[in-house]
Amino acid sequence: MSGLMDLLGFRQKKEDFSELYGKIHSAEYIESEPEGLEAYWLQKPFAKAVIGETYTVVEPELSPDEAVFLKKIYVKIRDRLIIKNVEEVRDREKETTLFREFAREAKKAKIDEKSAGKIWYHLRKDLLGYGKIDALLRDQHIEDISCSGYNLPVYVYHRAYGSLKTNIKFGEAELDSFVLKLAQKANSQVSLEKPIADATLPTGERIQVTYRRVVSTRGSTFSIRKVSREPITPLDLIAWKTLDSKIAALLWLCVDAKQNMLITGSTASGKTTMLNALSLFIPFRVKVISIEDTREVRLPHENWTPFMAKDAEDMFNLLKASLRQRPEYLIVGEVRGKEAITMFQAMNTGHTTYSTLHAGDAVSAINRLVHEPINVPIAMFDALDLLMVLKIDHVEGRMVRRMKRLYMVELRKGVEIKTMQIFSWSKNCDCYEEFESEKLIRKLSEVYGKSSTFIEEEVESRAKFLESLLEERPNMGVLVEKLESYRKEFYERL
Repeated sequence: MSGLMDLLGFRQKKEDFSELYGKIHSAEYIESEPEGLEAYWLQKPFAKAVIGETYTVVEPELSPDEAVFLKKIYVKIRDRLIIKNVEEVRDREKETTLFREFAREAKKAKIDEKSAGKIWYHLRKDLLGYGKIDALLRDQHIEDISCSGYNLPVYVYHRAYGSLKTNIKFGEAELDSFVLKLAQKANSQVSLEKPIADATLPTGERIQVTYRRVVSTRGSTFSIRKVSREPITPLDLIAWKTLDSKIAALLWLCVDAKQNMLITGSTASGKTTMLNALSLFIPFRVKVISIEDTREVRLPHENWTPFMAKDAEDMFNLLKASLRQRPEYLIVGEVRGKEAITMFQAMNTGHTTYSTLHAGDAVSAINRLVHEPINVPIAMFDALDLLMVLKIDHVEGRMVRRMKRLYMVELRKGVEIKTMQIFSWSKNCDCYEEFESEKLIRKLSEVYGKSSTFIEEEVESRAKFLESLLEERPNMGVLVEKLESYRKEFYERL
């Protein structure tokens, strides 16, 4: 703890509050918690998640006197921080400054350490964090947080348990104020004249908010789509059974062979997660460009240029501009309009491209692409190699994400788009069945100049390699090194 005190800067000031800070953060505040299927810390020792029929956030409860003191110093300290322009200070220094101001007030009021700890927790999350939902944003298992109106429970989408109601609610004035604060943190604004805002928080989460009853009869609303702090890897997908090691190995070979792929699925089926994970198979030093309207792709690659589009028109223009930079791999966030035509042009001119599309199955995906408003010419589908369909389903009472089907795409006689099923997920066994993989194997054998038997053996070899990595659970740096090392040995064998 002493190293942390020095890091935070408490010992560099005349008033040393490091001892109080240490005691506050090592005390016990959770005296009781409800029963549930699972419980884990969100911010030790202050906030815990207990998951049962609902998602319960367990936090220190304030006594009436503690609540009065919190309300009193909240305004006082907030005004001091505004004068000191703390918003321009780095995050670590913000907390240091805030704690110093708080500790002085607590010392004057002769607040005992246990009460100080509880008040500090609520003060920090209100002034530097996100108030009532601050603990939810700390949960790495939560993907989405939303509230549909006044006095209604906040809902979360949990990676393991699906959609859950929480024990958090906002009153009318409280929710209006929170929505304004959320928009402000995202460098946006809402008002009665402009009641809807889409923006991105400084930490990367995508938000949509509506203000009062202008567009929502239930009052102000918010939806926060979280981003994972740690990039999802192919090993995670195998561990979660989103796909198996053999499919991952085949897709790795396809990425190396520069096969173009489109990932489709319904809302929250894991399209971007899959796109992110499979992008780790891209050779580490090649030129990669990603184009998104919300920053969700997270790559460790050295030669990666991430572009952010403000709207569909901007995405279209960025996509055209990126082709002049001659990327070897192009990653495009969800396509919805005319940018899809440019993306298919990129495929047809030799730029390996991966993207996502909102569609429930292969037929729907192709229909969306060839009809209004996207209108991709059928002739361009000659460059699309693979089509993956993802879905959300229930297995043993749990919400799961699975790769429903993997298709090879062919254009026959220049007018007929044909899909051939390679793998399919079976709900009965929660496993994957192999179908017509021979044609894809033959195609890869032509790319690599090796026999079909060699390719089949290589798929098995890569599958075993990925399984061995799954047991090791290497960090991102080591994983990249091991993938690159395997790739180097593979090309030496060719």
